[in-house]
Amino acid sequence: MSVQPVEPGQCDTPRCDGTAEEITPEGYVCASCAREIEHAYREAKRRDRAGQEVRQ
Repeated sequence: MSVQPVEPGQCDTPRCDGTAEEITPEGYVCASCAREIEHAYREAKRRDRAGQEVRQ
């Protein structure tokens, strides 16, 4: 999440000028950034599961 103030309705993602539409753990973001955040969270979860399976 950006620490810089943005205009109401603007995406909180730095260097993005999209219109904020969704609330995520990263802030109020546009649909495109929300998809990227979702993908990153899914990949992290997948890696965590793979790491747990290796340890067992």
